[in-house]
Amino acid sequence: MVSSTLWCPSCGTEYIAGSLVCADCRVALTRDRPAASRDGAGPGGGRDDVGSDADLVEMGEYPKLHAQILRRRLESASIPVMLEPDDEGLYTIVVPGEHADFAYAVINELDVDDEVPDTSPFAYVTRLEEHLAAAGALLDELRTRLEDLEAEGKLE
Repeated sequence: MVSSTLWCPSCGTEYIAGSLVCADCRVALTRDRPAASRDGAGPGGGRDDVGSDADLVEMGEYPKLHAQILRRRLESASIPVMLEPDDEGLYTIVVPGEHADFAYAVINELDVDDEVPDTSPFAYVTRLEEHLAAAGALLDELRTRLEDLEAEGKLE
């Protein structure tokens, strides 16, 4: 039997066929279910690519869209990053300890030698691109949820 279910190899989220990329992790979905679920061990625990718990630093809690924008900004600065959701809809940004100082600078848009100054038109365009990419990821997630509801017959 061929499954129409796809999985995020990074966070373990289940998707129906039609979605190609995880809305949270922005990685290609696979047909193979991750070895572990969201229990903190292996794929789905979310911390394997960032480091061990002892090496991690929480950078703050943010609403989902803001957290996704910051994650994209951190990733573009080559900083490994993980978002951890809580029960209130906020996401904690977690980075390896050795990247914490630079991550703080990136999150707070402090002047760093290799970044474009905030007053340049390039910084403005970059921010717009970050917002549009995060909004696009959220739209993909909403489409997936609507498809799920439609497939279950809950939408008319």
